[in-house]
Amino acid sequence: MKNYLIGFFLILSIAIIYLIFFSQSSLFSFFNLRNELKENKNILNTLEEQTKDLQGNIKKLKNNDLEYLDELARDKHEMSKPNEIIIFNNK
Repeated sequence: MKNYLIGFFLILSIAIIYLIFFSQSSLFSFFNLRNELKENKNILNTLEEQTKDLQGNIKKLKNNDLEYLDELARDKHEMSKPNEIIIFNNK
């Protein structure tokens, strides 16, 4: 009888060790998935912020915001106001 109990507990402990460390629902998988979830949440937050910024820019363009249009012309197209001196910094 003792041999059966020892064998049973040995098989049971091997099964538990396998389930904890090597199956698809193991602790390692859990921690890996938790880290992936954190990374994906950070990426999502970054993309949501970019989306808000771009939507704000779209609203400015639709409303013909002159200050924003002036900023775009200066930054992207290297334009200037009359009698304004531009100094290029080539780094």
